[in-house]
Amino acid sequence: MKNTKRIIAACAALCLMSSLTACGENGDSEHGYLLDETTTTALTVEINTQTLAPEQEEQVNDLADSLTGELENKTIKWMSFYDPWHPTGAGNTKPVSVELFEKKYGGEIEYYPTTWANQYSDLSTMILSGEGIDFFPGAEAVPKCVISGMTQSYDEYIDWTNPLWQSVSELNDMFIIGGKHYLMACQAMEGYVVYYNRKTIEENGYDDPKDLYENGEWTMEKFKEMLLDFVDPEADRYGLDGWFNATPLYLASGVPSVSLSDGKVVSNINDTSFERAMQFQYDLNKNGLVIDKSLFNWQTQIQYIGEGKELFYIGGLYEIEQSPDIWTKTFGEVQDVFFVPIPRDKEADKYYYNAEIDCYNLCKGSGNPEGTVRFMECIIASYYDENAREISNDKHKTDYGWTDEMLEMKEEVRRITNENPVRDIYGGLSTDTANIISDAINQPIQGGDWYSVRDSITPSVDLCVEEVNGQIAAQ
Repeated sequence: MKNTKRIIAACAALCLMSSLTACGENGDSEHGYLLDETTTTALTVEINTQTLAPEQEEQVNDLADSLTGELENKTIKWMSFYDPWHPTGAGNTKPVSVELFEKKYGGEIEYYPTTWANQYSDLSTMILSGEGIDFFPGAEAVPKCVISGMTQSYDEYIDWTNPLWQSVSELNDMFIIGGKHYLMACQAMEGYVVYYNRKTIEENGYDDPKDLYENGEWTMEKFKEMLLDFVDPEADRYGLDGWFNATPLYLASGVPSVSLSDGKVVSNINDTSFERAMQFQYDLNKNGLVIDKSLFNWQTQIQYIGEGKELFYIGGLYEIEQSPDIWTKTFGEVQDVFFVPIPRDKEADKYYYNAEIDCYNLCKGSGNPEGTVRFMECIIASYYDENAREISNDKHKTDYGWTDEMLEMKEEVRRITNENPVRDIYGGLSTDTANIISDAINQPIQGGDWYSVRDSITPSVDLCVEEVNGQIAAQ
C-alpha cells in the first residue's frame, strides 16, 4: 500500500475501532446493535458528553489542519444496525474521526437505526422515499447493492491525488466493479490471530510460536506438526479451538472463494490453491486436531488454554481487548498469554492475511455525498496518525493489561495484513448463494470431503456469478 510522507505507514488502532467489524458481522443487542426493532426516522441519541482528553486536542487540531475544503451542507445521514459515531457507554469517548469532522467542517452525523435482518429492505425503502441517506456499512453490500441500485460510485467526489486517498488506493481498487469504485475502504485491519499459552508451550518442549514467526518458520506445516504432537483426547489434551477457524486458514492461500477481478465477480472454488487450503483443513479434522464441540454442548473451551489442556485458539483481538480480570480467567496469567499471526502458507507466493475492512457505501440518492466523502477522509486521517496510535497503545496497556510485547505483535499483524490483505466477498452475492458457499467452506474443517462438496455447489455458484456479471455489464 502506498503511503506518503504525511501519512504514517503503521495503522492506528483508535477507540473508534468499534466500527471495524461492521463489514460482515451479525448484530448484537448487547453491543449496541439492533436486532429486533427498527425505525425509519433519525434517532436522537443520548450522547456521552465525554470528549477527547486535553492531551489529544493538539493532535486533533493538527489533523484538522491537514484536511482541505469546506462544507455548505454540514449534516450527513448514517443508516445501520449499529452506531459507532455517538458513544453512549460510561467511559467511552467521541471517536477522533467525529471530532475532526466537527472541528474542521462543523459536521453532524444523524443516525437512522435499522436491524441486521432488515438493513437492506429498510435501505431500499429509505431510498425510494427520498430521505437522502448518505452512507451505509459493509463489504457485504458489494456487489449486491451495486447491481440493485442502492449504492453509487464515489469517484466523482474525491481526488485520487489527495495523499489520504493515495494511502488507501490499492485497498479501494480491490473492490472496483465495472471500472468504478463503490466501496469506500478506509483501512485494512487484522482479522484473526492464533492464541496460545507459553507455559503450555514450554512444558511440552515446543519452540515459542513467536520465535518461529520471527525466524520465518511459522507455517501451516509447523502449526499442524505441533498439533499432532500435542493432541491426546484420552489425556484431556485438545488441539485447535474456535468458531472462526476456516476463513483465516484458507485465506492464507491468498485465494478467497469469491473475488473481484477486472471489475467482475470470479468464483475460485475450483482453484488449485483454494483446493489445497480446503484439503489442509480436512486433514486437521481427520487427524483429530480440531476440538469436537459436540462433546461440549457445542461450546468453545477457551479456558482449556489457561489450563494447559488446549494448544491453539483462533479468534479476534477483541478476545483480550477487555479487562484483564476477564481474559486471564480463560487464557491464563498475563505473562503466559500470547498470540501470533495465522500461519503462513509456504506454497503461496506471499504472506497473505485475512483482513477486516473498515468500509462504507455511498447510498443512491445521497443528500450530501461531498460531506460523506469528507467524513471518510476524517476517518482515514485519524487511522494513520502516529499520535493516535500512541493513544490507543496507552489504552491497551492501562485498560486491558497488555504488555509492550503484545502491542508490538499487534502492530506486526497489522503490518502484514496491510501488505497482502485478502477478503472473501461471497456475502455480497444473493442470500441463497452466500449461504451455500458459507456452509461449503466450513465443511472440510468439520470432516466433510471438499471434492464432493465442491462438485455439488459448483453449478449453482457458477450460475449466480454469471448472472451477477451480466447485471454489472448492464449498469
